[in-house]
Amino acid sequence: MPDTLGLPTNDRRSPARHLPLPAGAFRVQRPIRFSHTDPAGIVYFPVYFDMFNGVVEDWFTHGLGINYADLIVERRIGLPIVHAECDFVIPSRMGETLTLGVMIERIGRSSIDLRINGEVGGAVRLCGRLTVVATALEGFGSIPLPDDLRASLQAYQTACDACAGRALRMPGTAGVRYAR
Repeated sequence: MPDTLGLPTNDRRSPARHLPLPAGAFRVQRPIRFSHTDPAGIVYFPVYFDMFNGVVEDWFTHGLGINYADLIVERRIGLPIVHAECDFVIPSRMGETLTLGVMIERIGRSSIDLRINGEVGGAVRLCGRLTVVATALEGFGSIPLPDDLRASLQAYQTACDACAGRALRMPGTAGVRYAR
């Protein structure tokens, strides 16, 4: 689907790639600490991927209502990241508080494509995309998403889409599409 410039929303040049998350998206706040930064005082890029994994764990437990630890330890279902990419839009610095939010872009048979934004003061600092795959921890092969997880994912996606739809009707947002 093209954005307001006629570019596909998955094109790196598309402004839709870096839209703030809708109001209903799950968010956590992370202070940027000295240990997160490089000698220039900005977040060292691999640290963001560790933060992404943490926000996904928090989102499962607190946003979807499916305890991430139980999924792995009790149910023996893994959710490894099989693809990760990130656009670094604005550097984040020690002392700032980064808000990380999760949006579902696609629910597959055994995989979930996620968008994770990092924002400070409502300005998008980075936009990550992850693909996680449900796997059996015995044998490590992919498995279909469990029914309870799929239902929670679909309910979350519907709620976020409804919030994004409301944002699209706000003044100044005409023609802007939230990527899904």
